[in-house]
Amino acid sequence: MPTATRTVVVTAITGIIILALGIRTGVAAIAPLATRIDLDVALEGLPLGALGTIPPIAYAVAAGFSPWFARKVGLEKAAIVVGLIGVATHVWRGIAPGYVSLFVATAVLMLAVGVGNVILPGLVKLYAPDRIAGVTAAYGTAMAISSSVPTVLGVWMADQFGWRVSLAAWAFVSLIGVLPWLLLLPHAKARGVAQVELEMAMPVIRKKVSLTRSPTALAIMVVFGVSGISAYSWFAMLPLILIDTAGYSESSAALALGIFTITGLPMSLVIPPLAARRGWSSVLVGFAVFSGLVGMLGLMFLPAMATTAWVIFLAMGPLTFPLSLTLIGKRTANHVTALLLSGFVNKWGYVMAAAGPLAVGFAVEVTGGWGLSLGILMAVSLLEIPAIWILAKERIVDDEIEDVAQSAHMSK
Repeated sequence: MPTATRTVVVTAITGIIILALGIRTGVAAIAPLATRIDLDVALEGLPLGALGTIPPIAYAVAAGFSPWFARKVGLEKAAIVVGLIGVATHVWRGIAPGYVSLFVATAVLMLAVGVGNVILPGLVKLYAPDRIAGVTAAYGTAMAISSSVPTVLGVWMADQFGWRVSLAAWAFVSLIGVLPWLLLLPHAKARGVAQVELEMAMPVIRKKVSLTRSPTALAIMVVFGVSGISAYSWFAMLPLILIDTAGYSESSAALALGIFTITGLPMSLVIPPLAARRGWSSVLVGFAVFSGLVGMLGLMFLPAMATTAWVIFLAMGPLTFPLSLTLIGKRTANHVTALLLSGFVNKWGYVMAAAGPLAVGFAVEVTGGWGLSLGILMAVSLLEIPAIWILAKERIVDDEIEDVAQSAHMSK
């Protein structure tokens, strides 16, 4: 591989952070403006709910082809494509004449976001292999910020210029995010020959040994998926639970959800450096399981007592999201494996994340109460327990799949 100069590394890290900042703005931009959009484009009720189901499904679909696409065109060009699609679809959503157009634009945007989700760990491994924890913390924080800023700034822009300008304005962030990767194209071209040589030296990858044969890959995927199930479920149902069981008003329940959401910001900064330390990843998974269970048991049996404490415990459960992003880089030998592992983790993790809230909602519909739903989420959190022992072994995914390939060869 050609040596990356300091300028190249700084440019790439800047591009990673802006890419992360841009890909999440579209996720949170519509909900705060729903009542205004509904005046021009019918949106309330089922149509709005349908828009809300797009992200996890699109992320899972995109994860299925993203590794192939990124290896075909290169990580830098994939980042450029993600940014340009972001520019086009943000503007498209702003000028959408009807619901179908808004739905399609959102679906295309979320597919681009899904590609961005997959390539980010690969870019970190490629350009900052010795700074994985710090860069992951930086781009995870950028994601957290970009998921919350539209709820405030987006409403302000809608007040000043209308909802269409508010939705379209996020195209600017995506456009800025393209520039660093355009600057890095000459470096990417020089790396092309070395890239081919690297992949030729990876017989395990070329033989398509399934990542399901790697315990570490499976463990990272499960903790990622459980974090998604928890986060999406609590975003959807936490206010309703607090209103029904703790006697909260709508405004108090919204504030509690805000506490749940904002807790993710410091975790995105603190967890990656800890996860990168030897022996800490398994401890963090255990802490996430414990915290989530305490929060759910508190809501189940003492919902009106120390409710804020239960909410904070719940918010600690999805700490495995920044942890899993860090481990994608730390538990792989190079950026190619990191890219493949990221695709695997995102694909099946978001399938789990999409199915979880549906199961929880169905349980409420059938029973008319929250007990079964909380029981389902507690059972889901227990799926992370085997990962505690697997991750404690500190194994590299490449080594595990190489062992599988060698065992298969010797058995012949």
